[in-house]
Amino acid sequence: MGFNMFSRLLSVFAAIVVLCAVTTQAFAIETASDRRERQKREAQQYPQMAQDALNKKDADLAIELYTKAIDSGAFKSQPEMLGQLYFGRGIAYQMKKDCVSAIADFDKAAETISKGDLFFSRAACQLELKQEDKALADFDLAVKADPEAPAYRSAHCFLLFNRKDFASALPDCEKALLATPNDKNILLATSQAAEQTGNRARAAELYRKLLTVDPGNPTATEGLKRVGG
Repeated sequence: MGFNMFSRLLSVFAAIVVLCAVTTQAFAIETASDRRERQKREAQQYPQMAQDALNKKDADLAIELYTKAIDSGAFKSQPEMLGQLYFGRGIAYQMKKDCVSAIADFDKAAETISKGDLFFSRAACQLELKQEDKALADFDLAVKADPEAPAYRSAHCFLLFNRKDFASALPDCEKALLATPNDKNILLATSQAAEQTGNRARAAELYRKLLTVDPGNPTATEGLKRVGG
């Protein structure tokens, strides 16, 4: 075979290779359906990535990733998961002291999940916004969701105590005290609530306990004088 003939064959072969490559590339074009499926697969990674960012206190990145997960539509058929995503983003907003945005997300989360932590977090934001009645309602929900959680009982106790609703505060204060018997603040609230509701014997007992935890505490010292302890 002559050189010219060989060169022509090489040229033809190269053209065929290029044509095949173009044809293959054409068949590899992503359809709209394929693209949606790929995006859904990618979206499955966002929740864990967002949680990792939250754990690292990177609120801005967490918000970005939670938003991508929510907007992807990949979790529409998983209402509880969607609620967790809104809850996580709400926590991230709360980290940034943006309680208005946080409460909006907590409200969305509460449509599909019922967790003490959710209500407790929303209550904390309500207090930041000086909305005590709403905070109290959320502390109620937190206690109902997890009656044994000392933090919820303590928060409920303190808020009612500060509102001078001593009769309502006392049961929560006593419950919190069972879990944290040497907590000075709980002892203060419980002893005074007992005194204010007329239970002088219990108040004296708690004032004495407070003095063992915090010797010389003026509230306990004066309280014992009043109740005759």
